[in-house]
Amino acid sequence: MKTIRFAVILVAASGLTLTAEEDTTFTKWMKDVGKASAALNKMETKTGLEAVEQAEKISGVYEMLIGYWRQRNAKDAVQASVTGKAAALEIAAAAHAGAADKVQSALAALMGTCKSCHAAYREKADDGRYRIKQPQP
Repeated sequence: MKTIRFAVILVAASGLTLTAEEDTTFTKWMKDVGKASAALNKMETKTGLEAVEQAEKISGVYEMLIGYWRQRNAKDAVQASVTGKAAALEIAAAAHAGAADKVQSALAALMGTCKSCHAAYREKADDGRYRIKQPQP
């Protein structure tokens, strides 16, 4: 218990803040979205059960991202997450209905949310890895 308390005091005294880079759950979410998006992009018709499943995975991650960004008071990232979740649900519905054209347009909207959030919150570190920039108050 003393060791944990000392570590917390040490981190607080040093002025360090934990970022999403150090948040393994957040990193897993991003990887999950990347894998599901890649799977959707590789599909020739983008309809059917596999497309629905991938879109639902993405939707679930976006649901968690809404809360994640709300806790950080990043209103634009919350809105991107809400929009992304809606696009993922639209993909799932269109894929289930066999409407490939609607899947394609919803997929473009989904990718737009990724791009805008990454532009605002992702930065490359000196070591070549990426990390999440914390929202500015």
